Amino acid sequence: MDDRDVIDAFLNKGTTNCFGPTLHVEGDVLLLNGWWHVALRISPDAFIVRNEEPREESTVLEDIARALGARQLQQVGVDLPLIQAVTYAHLSLGQMSWQLWAADLGAGERALINKVGADSFLNDAPIFPEPSGTFESKDFSAELGGARRVSGLPPTVILAVGLNPEQASQLHASFADCQVETRGFDEIEPGACGTLIPSAVIVDAAEQIGREFIMELRVDACGRFLPVVAVTEDDKPPPGADEVLDPRLDPASWVQPLRALLP
Repeated sequence: MDDRDVIDAFLNKGTTNCFGPTLHVEGDVLLLNGWWHVALRISPDAFIVRNEEPREESTVLEDIARALGARQLQQVGVDLPLIQAVTYAHLSLGQMSWQLWAADLGAGERALINKVGADSFLNDAPIFPEPSGTFESKDFSAELGGARRVSGLPPTVILAVGLNPEQASQLHASFADCQVETRGFDEIEPGACGTLIPSAVIVDAAEQIGREFIMELRVDACGRFLPVVAVTEDDKPPPGADEVLDPRLDPASWVQPLRALLP
């Protein structure tokens, strides 16, 4: 079949496997020249389409827009937070620009939530600090199903890396309306932070290991646009950090500057 037939099969027939001269379908993904992600089928009536031109000369984006318009679908949003959750979960891609096409924004967002489904990493009973300073495994899958509410619905996720148990416990108590995930430097790599889809990351930067963690996080796709806070006695943020918190102060005093960074 030719490329326009591939687009028709992808958009209108639910095809999961077909090939044309430059386009082919793998599952719910439309690819150009075997590797460039063009579009992802969110549902039969909702799609995300790449919002940047391919490196190779191609009319694929114009052809898709024309075909979607013929189905009475329209572009209803660009780079919505839920799109990032979907591309992480289904394409293993970092930060890219995408358009959402659907009948309307509400229908598109509902399709995105259904596409992401329950977050598998939340079903692993994350370690959560208790006010007593002890740590207990809890299951948040019921409260945090779907797309982890990254569309702007609660809870907000704060990732704290390298903090001591007392700091982590007080942080949790001060942000009862958020989910505070705590990890040691030996428990998470900078590149793995994106799987938690945090709204902000707090890192103990008193030692070199913390300062290096922040710099590596900034290099990784998942950390390029996240607010990153360093816990250090230094007056100025270390490279890659947006804000400094003084470890000599009660963590309750961290609440205001942290909330100012949250969406």
